[in-house]
Amino acid sequence: MTANQHHAETFNPNALTMVQVATYERLIQVPLVRVWENVLDWEHLPYLHDTTFNYVELDAGGQWGWRTWSNADHTDHVELTLASADSYVARSYQAGHQISEIWTTLTDAGDSTQVQVRFFMPNIEEKKIEKLGQVMTSLYTQLWDEDEAMMQQRHKRLHEDRDNRPERILGEEEGIRSKLAGGDAVTFQLRRREYQIAEVEGRLVAIPTICPHLMGPLLAIDTKGGLVRCPWHGYQFDIESGKCVFPEHADCTLPATPELNLSNGNIIARMS
Repeated sequence: MTANQHHAETFNPNALTMVQVATYERLIQVPLVRVWENVLDWEHLPYLHDTTFNYVELDAGGQWGWRTWSNADHTDHVELTLASADSYVARSYQAGHQISEIWTTLTDAGDSTQVQVRFFMPNIEEKKIEKLGQVMTSLYTQLWDEDEAMMQQRHKRLHEDRDNRPERILGEEEGIRSKLAGGDAVTFQLRRREYQIAEVEGRLVAIPTICPHLMGPLLAIDTKGGLVRCPWHGYQFDIESGKCVFPEHADCTLPATPELNLSNGNIIARMS
């Protein structure tokens, strides 16, 4: 399956009266491989960018790019196509009519990536160009800010060294409960995995802090509902079973969790 747009890899395939309203450039502090992962990752749009995208539903996707519906009626959509080894184009459509064409070029800068974005819109009056350019550059500044933070955290997770001990003393129970009551996170590492302590129905339990989907953070705990959620892609997991309960198609589960035992007033974490 490929893009619906014929000749999607070329500029202005619909032969519209395209006007360039702005150019946006910045250096992203992550390697190029992380940026390309992000480009193909449509799933993060309604979660990481929830203030920008209020409806995203996949229509089709692959190594060519992806196409998502922008409304429940399936009249509006966005189609992103990889155009070359260093560029991609995103086109937005309303009721079948193209309303924008945004070209992005990515340049390898070692541990960083140089990004250039060019914004084109059809039939724009000259007096509106400056205002539209400001709107688009402001929007993309926010989107890349959010993306860069996510990509940096994922890159760090992929390369960090973690504690391989099978057991460790976490501290006094009273102190741990006090920290939790004050809203402080209590985290630790075992067998190269990271966990956080939560109080569930009066007992202390260990819950993974890293989403098994794409290594996002699992820090928002709903202990009453028994769920933990990743803010990057909206994945939700049952604390007790580790099963992914949303989205339904997901096949990832939480890793095994250590036991927390009390000994001489201290909490000891141990992998069984």
